[in-house]
Amino acid sequence: MVRGRGRAVVTATGAASSMRRVAALLGAEPGLTPLQRRLAGVGRVLAVVAVVLCAIVLAIGLARGQPAELMVIAAISLVVAAVPESLPAVVTLALALGARRMSARNALIRRLPAVETLGSVTVLGTDKTGTLTEGNMVVLRLWTPGGEAEISGTGYGPAGEVTRAGRPMPAGTAPEVAELLTAAALCNDAALRPPSGSQQAWTAVGDPTEAALLAAAGKFGLSPAELNARAPRIAELPFDSGRQRMTTVHRLPGGDVRIICKGAPEAILVPEIVTGDAAEWEQAVARAGDLARDGFRVLAVAAADRPGLPSATEMECGVRLLGLIGILDPPRASAAATIASCQAAGITPVLITGDHPATARAIATGLGIIGAGEPVIDCRLTPDAEADGTATVFARATPEQKVTIL
Repeated sequence: MVRGRGRAVVTATGAASSMRRVAALLGAEPGLTPLQRRLAGVGRVLAVVAVVLCAIVLAIGLARGQPAELMVIAAISLVVAAVPESLPAVVTLALALGARRMSARNALIRRLPAVETLGSVTVLGTDKTGTLTEGNMVVLRLWTPGGEAEISGTGYGPAGEVTRAGRPMPAGTAPEVAELLTAAALCNDAALRPPSGSQQAWTAVGDPTEAALLAAAGKFGLSPAELNARAPRIAELPFDSGRQRMTTVHRLPGGDVRIICKGAPEAILVPEIVTGDAAEWEQAVARAGDLARDGFRVLAVAAADRPGLPSATEMECGVRLLGLIGILDPPRASAAATIASCQAAGITPVLITGDHPATARAIATGLGIIGAGEPVIDCRLTPDAEADGTATVFARATPEQKVTIL
């Protein structure tokens, strides 16, 4: 249960709301299963054959001088005899036996036709985060203009440390890393809960990616609660899948405000948003690509101080790049074996994700979905990529594109 107080501004209701749009995508009525289509085809063939035979028998009988009443009765009897009355019972029994066998493997079937439908699957569309991967985000790499750093430890607890070249980095010795993690913790809507009662591990409340940022700040000795108390949030532009970034504004003790932007590198590292040295910008773009190719989910973080609260159109202009954060979501231990089993059964796995193409390629290659040289479709650059029936990995896909691709 969630408790608390809040203030909301209603911008759309009913059919114009985002929730209604998502519901419409998922609300399509299911079509006939392959078995139902084949049974319907068999029924049509039997009906046509029975009517044709009925007409032939009736014509032959009348031609031989048989009474019309007798031939009509014989023809109708032939039609009735051609109806397979036991077919529904046989099909139901076969599907029930299949459901019984699947229940022995801990798979419960709600609709009997699903038993045969599973056997007809030739393409399996899957998401990445939480499906092929564990869904437990952890920050492992940091990049700032002053250098790179690594973060050890797993989970959402503060156990771990920030190191550079294998040496621990105390918070006071790396101001650029402290500034990066402070901004990531402030531009954040998640929360971490310490162990309590039967819960022996730290848990995340909110988006796992943002929770991983809070955990990284905790490993560096930063307290998100204290940071928010010193720089309370006074405005924000929430994350949107179209913009691929989030911006918050915080009141500083001296009266100025700090603007913090975080999001996908391609949404932050653009001249309209980030200002500064061109060589540093190019280095950040190259390093973001390297991290993505290594399978990391990469976030860029930028900030700027202003004397007052800017307008929404000016909020994300002229900020300074603080650095990049590499977040790893490790693949599930059983994912590779599952993909191999699907391929051995003649099923083609198709990965459809909203992540960076390089990240999607790294995960798909590691799990055996594609080979090293096979293409990855970037749905931002190729909006009609769903028409390509040969691609098996789609990146940067929106919810609407995911449904269309399927």
